[in-house]
Amino acid sequence: MYVANYNFDKSKQCIGAMTIEIDFLQKKSTDSSPYDSDRIAAEFIQQFNNQSFSVTQQFVFSFCDKLFGLMVKDIEAMDASILRGEPASGKKQKIDIGLMVGNSQVIFEKAESSSLTLVGKAKTKEARQSIINPEWNFEKMGIGGLDREFSAIFRRAFASRVFPPDIVEQMGEKTSAAILYRLILGANSGLHIIIFDELDAICKQRGTGASSTGVHDTVVNQLLSKIDGVEQLNNILVIGMTNRPDLIDDALMRPGRFEVKMEISLPDEKGRVQILTIHTNKMRGYNLLAPDVDIKELAADTKNYSGAELEGLVRAAQSTAMNRHIKATSTVEVDMEKAEKLQVTRSDFMGSLNNDIKPAFGTNQEDYSNYIMNGIIKWGDPVTRVLGDGELLVQQTKNSDRTPLVAVLLEGPPHSGKTALAAQIAEDSEFPFIKICSPDKMIGHSETSKCQAIKKVFDDAYKSQLSCVVVDDIERLLDYVPIGPRFSNLVLQALLVLLKKAPPKGRKLLIIGTTSRKDVLQEMEMLDAFSTTIHIPNISTGEQLVDALELLGSFTDKERASISHQLKGKRVWIGIKKLLVLIEMSLQMSAEYRVTKFLSLLREEGADRSFYE
Repeated sequence: MYVANYNFDKSKQCIGAMTIEIDFLQKKSTDSSPYDSDRIAAEFIQQFNNQSFSVTQQFVFSFCDKLFGLMVKDIEAMDASILRGEPASGKKQKIDIGLMVGNSQVIFEKAESSSLTLVGKAKTKEARQSIINPEWNFEKMGIGGLDREFSAIFRRAFASRVFPPDIVEQMGEKTSAAILYRLILGANSGLHIIIFDELDAICKQRGTGASSTGVHDTVVNQLLSKIDGVEQLNNILVIGMTNRPDLIDDALMRPGRFEVKMEISLPDEKGRVQILTIHTNKMRGYNLLAPDVDIKELAADTKNYSGAELEGLVRAAQSTAMNRHIKATSTVEVDMEKAEKLQVTRSDFMGSLNNDIKPAFGTNQEDYSNYIMNGIIKWGDPVTRVLGDGELLVQQTKNSDRTPLVAVLLEGPPHSGKTALAAQIAEDSEFPFIKICSPDKMIGHSETSKCQAIKKVFDDAYKSQLSCVVVDDIERLLDYVPIGPRFSNLVLQALLVLLKKAPPKGRKLLIIGTTSRKDVLQEMEMLDAFSTTIHIPNISTGEQLVDALELLGSFTDKERASISHQLKGKRVWIGIKKLLVLIEMSLQMSAEYRVTKFLSLLREEGADRSFYE
């Protein structure tokens, strides 16, 4: 064996920076006190000045009466320009062996799984796994239409938690318990995310459960203690999801708990374009989407569709396209030759849009089509005036920024066509959300369930940019009867609140109420809840009645002329709905008795006022 002195080339082998892995030498002597890496580095350079070090070299170091095990992980040579007294060149060179000098830089890196806590600047940046994957792409995940919501969530919930704690500290956020906790524990305090789906199922209001065990109350108490109690966890981000926030315990919704609240509303037109593009991308890639399919047109036609409903629309269009190539005889056969040329066309989407997929928060024509099955009979100026006023109120709702809530009451005698006119005004508005709140849908409901049903209609309306709610036959909703009199005060108070409650910012709501008992609503102080009241009169002259017969196409010209002669200049009083019933009853008679029967029915109903004068 030959041993000789090793002479360092100080122009190339002086240590500029050295990274050292550090840990307690004996695991039994660990403690949680923070150690200042700057003081350790100064002590280290003083003890080992002019000593040689090599990569992977292991040795023991004493600091503050504690023994530490060190291992050299990386050595970087000092810039030769600095040694010559020149400005640094910026070039970095790795070396395997080097000589420690007075101006060498030492950086300490905590060993993996070590409980050592390092503070100061002479330590490496803590390596943490980012909770946000750099390749995170919402479009690839099949999520679209939530740009505004995600922007707000990241700004309010993620920003101070994703950034390294030392940067957040420099920005002045020193009072946050979560930040301080992460500063103390370093790499052990990486942020974790806990997601509760259907949060309302486990965090109901305490004291409302029917169970005698109080399991739900215990769950809420435990969650509160972990989020904002003595034993709280400060390195977690808790996300809860629910579609019934009203059921969640109030204590969870206070600041310091679930303090960031974000409503995921229905996608706007831009969002619907994103969602439809995502769900048709694969078809487009395989040339299965016909050129006549316009995503922007579909987005414009799918107002108030949720993301799931848009996905269902695409699936329904695909099924419609595939059904064209299926021969359903005694056996089911597929025309493979045509199937290879399969394309989903615009007509497939439109067919699915009109027949298959309807939005839960949209306009279902079946809801109001039954109320206007005979159309609107414009028997005179009063009907034209009502429709004109209705159009003005619709335009006011759309265009006015000062009145986001417009409530109108259509009042008049029974059978005057109030509900039909309200439904027609709602249909003509072309609002994306139209719902009719009618007592025929609440038969047998208790007062509480009736209030909940009415409230749900209004809550759904608040989710749409433009909404129209028709509150039909208000006195029946109130269970009003003149004998007694008797009515539901609970429903009355609910309606009074909802009729005056302004929709959320950026939303507009038109409410159309109907009643045959204006005097009753006046006594209940309900008229003040409406912006305006429109009177719906009965047919009051013989000329108006004949005009109605002509518009309905009832009776022959000769029969109408006979009726006109009998009623000319006379006063009548009959609602259009009652008139339709009398006409249909008369038409069941043989031709020679129709006119006589019709006039007789008018007198029996008291419609021909001149007969009694």
